[in-house]
Amino acid sequence: MNNGRFGIWLIGAWGRIGTATAAGLAALQGRFFDAAGLVSDLPQFARLDLVDWECFVLGGHEIRRTSYRVEARSLLTSSPLFAAERLEKTAFTLDAFDKNVRTGTLINVGAAIESLATPATRKTRGERPRTAIERIMIDLREFRVSQTLEHVIVVNLASTEAPATPEAIGLTWPELARVLDQAERSPLPASTLYAAAAMQAGCSYINFTASLGSDLPAFGELAAATGTLHMGRDGETNETPLTDLRAPLWRDCDSVRGAASVLDLARFAEREHRRGNSGLMTFLSPFFKCPMGTETDDLRGRLARLESWADDVSRE
Repeated sequence: MNNGRFGIWLIGAWGRIGTATAAGLAALQGRFFDAAGLVSDLPQFARLDLVDWECFVLGGHEIRRTSYRVEARSLLTSSPLFAAERLEKTAFTLDAFDKNVRTGTLINVGAAIESLATPATRKTRGERPRTAIERIMIDLREFRVSQTLEHVIVVNLASTEAPATPEAIGLTWPELARVLDQAERSPLPASTLYAAAAMQAGCSYINFTASLGSDLPAFGELAAATGTLHMGRDGETNETPLTDLRAPLWRDCDSVRGAASVLDLARFAEREHRRGNSGLMTFLSPFFKCPMGTETDDLRGRLARLESWADDVSRE
């Protein structure tokens, strides 16, 4: 078992899935479940030397100001995961996670999302894309250093955004980087700026939303240049043969099913990072509705990719 410390950084940290992820991780770390019941805890993955839940630290970006305890109380009726007694037992851990949340960016998020932002977040309006990327990178690096983390997995859970401008989609990474350095206004949505910041900071990036994220050819080049991993998009929160493998607690509602996937994805991504690989993590395709790099696979083919990856790792 690898006993280092690792970070999960959530974009949209205090949203419903982000809150469920924090509550679930805190409960796992407090061992308030008889068994975790997640996919990564199934017997077929037991030989992978996956990181124990106690080794993860949570942080993230947000445009609002609230807390995990406040948001979790609003989800009390959704699932036993948010039972008042359990939340009370995990309060200290949730408060610690709150301290790691930083101000996100409003670039190209749209008027509806921007209306939810705090005054502090609104002060970032009009920032240049390069400024936003550098600010996000600083937050990620400070998180890694302050928490003594070996690696950070960034997971986008923010609201779906408008598409990127067509001219940006066909650019190579060096061309796109120059545009981002020079432009006053970003041709890309926030999810893609977060991806650029994460990968340039040496983090893995997972896009759990239907937003663009790293789903551009330029980000394949960036992954190769930085030696980083990425995957997306549109995470699965419905009942599927994959979610059917989980214990009942992790299948109660969309937020909880999404949180279960986020925790599994972070654990598997950390293991792939430890192997020294980079690029698309296509073996994670069962967790997505529109998985990058495997769009033509059916669910059986996607599950086979995950199982084949596990077989390869277990033989190493």
